[in-house]
Amino acid sequence: MLILGISAYYHDSAAALIKDGRVIVAIEEERFSRIKHDNGFPYRAVYFCLKYIGITTNQLDYIAYYEKPLLKFERILETFIQTYPFSLGPFLKGMPEWLDYKIKIEQTIRKKLKYKKEIFFIPHHFSHAAAAFFPSTFKKAAILTIDGVGEYQTTALWLGENNKINPLKKIDFPNSMGLLYSTFTSFLGFKVNEDEYKLMGLAAYGNPKYIKEIHSLINIKDDGSFKLNLKYFGFLESFFMYNKYFIKLFGQPRKPTDKITKKHKDLASSIQKATEEVYFKILNHLYLLTKTKNLCLSGGVALNASANGKIYKMTPFKKIYIFGPASDGGSAVGAGLFVYHSILNNKKRDTIKTLYLGSEYSDSDIIKAINKHKLKYSIFDSEKLLITKTAKLLADGKVIGWFQGRGEFGPRALGNRSILCRPSPRLMKTKVNFIKRREQFRPVAGSILQEKIHI
Repeated sequence: MLILGISAYYHDSAAALIKDGRVIVAIEEERFSRIKHDNGFPYRAVYFCLKYIGITTNQLDYIAYYEKPLLKFERILETFIQTYPFSLGPFLKGMPEWLDYKIKIEQTIRKKLKYKKEIFFIPHHFSHAAAAFFPSTFKKAAILTIDGVGEYQTTALWLGENNKINPLKKIDFPNSMGLLYSTFTSFLGFKVNEDEYKLMGLAAYGNPKYIKEIHSLINIKDDGSFKLNLKYFGFLESFFMYNKYFIKLFGQPRKPTDKITKKHKDLASSIQKATEEVYFKILNHLYLLTKTKNLCLSGGVALNASANGKIYKMTPFKKIYIFGPASDGGSAVGAGLFVYHSILNNKKRDTIKTLYLGSEYSDSDIIKAINKHKLKYSIFDSEKLLITKTAKLLADGKVIGWFQGRGEFGPRALGNRSILCRPSPRLMKTKVNFIKRREQFRPVAGSILQEKIHI
């Protein structure tokens, strides 16, 4: 049985091919378009998936789309009616793309992909939950999905058992931790839905001095449920995430070209701490509901590595599975797996053992690309010689672009498409950030052999 999962039109568009419940290939459209977080329909990603195992769309049994566009459109119309006339400008600007292609996703799939069989439209947070649970090794697990917004849901608590995912509780739009975090992302001069990880990195340099002010923005209950004080937000009726009351509370927003000050670092630290407060209260409540020490996480907020690193300390959960591409790109996998297990009732699950699910190239492909760009190269007779040379270059303080095997699926470099350097001196981080053309406060990931870890 062949199922193609698709996510598109918000951010991180992707496609995934599932054969008999096993994820064979999954890749984001950005890998082909070279547009970071590309949100267009993933034509190239789809055709790559098909080509990878040598089939056409006619040989697919089902296509699964990662949300319900009509339900999402309903929420947008409701929001417009509730906030009219203030929201007229954003509404008129957004309607053409909705009426042109976003709401016509079924027509696009049938016409552009020449597909005639059944299409399933899976609710957004069900796709997240499926991506979190089904690839895990757990027969039973608590599941939290938390992001900006799907159709209506922004946060959902679930219990996964065998091939079923059962909803327990939810929080709906406009109350959203993802949107709250994105508001500070925008306020500090970064791009919404792209640069939230920059905010997370910046938080490490500050102190949470503005927690009291942030508590004016959000009412948090002991079980982790919350409500935003919409007085301070502009995303319901304007092009801006925040408004004049938010500015009155926190001062002038940072422009992207402005220098980052101590206040900006403290604001980042404060929203990170507030996010963790909500996160852990939700997780502790989820444990009380499920009484299982296995946890699965998905949704954009689940990419907050700083918070995830404290889950063992702050909650009773003992085993945690986080699907690498936890944001919308990974929902292409989730939608397909939800169809296979929950709709078609296939009980046998196949865990995802690696995220190396993308493209790969032969030596002749690589040499052809090198010659095209007139680069110098050497060919090593053995892997040992190649590794020895690379280790010597790293020891000498050189920065290495390392390329091997299949590309990673998701936002994290995991060794197959990575930039490598030695961890000392401190200047090495500066050098890598300069090469990557990114802010100097941005962290880099340490890498160590498992057998060298002492716990």
